[in-house]
Amino acid sequence: MPGKTEPTGSKMKRRGITRWDFLVMVLVIGLLASVVGPRLFGDVTQSEIATAKAELNVLGKAVEQFHQDVGRYPTNDEGLAVLNTQPVGEPKWKGPYVKEDMLSDPWGVPYQYHYPATQAKTDFDLFSFGKDRTLGGIGDNVDIAFGE
Repeated sequence: MPGKTEPTGSKMKRRGITRWDFLVMVLVIGLLASVVGPRLFGDVTQSEIATAKAELNVLGKAVEQFHQDVGRYPTNDEGLAVLNTQPVGEPKWKGPYVKEDMLSDPWGVPYQYHYPATQAKTDFDLFSFGKDRTLGGIGDNVDIAFGE
């Protein structure tokens, strides 16, 4: 409004954020992220490991059900895909035994299947390479196997 004056003795200053304010905010956010981040991501890793163990359990039971129905275990060439797709000339197949999206672990790598077993205490090997996506590993990167 024209002619309006500020009250005497009061001077309103508008001040924006300074570079120092910005740097302090970035530092505080960085410190919080370094403290909270590993805890959050650690929980994610443990959740992925638990999911892989549960899926391996379901897949192992599906392989056993395939064995009960068909009278044999899937071959290495058929792999776990035979749990979703009926093999040619196999009338005893009663699948699909699992959903197709269960054939890959939480890290996007197909679960590994070998028959006859070379490592497992079962008739077949069924495992995930784990978080590191390679054979072996320690800690959170250890391979996860059915039947262990």
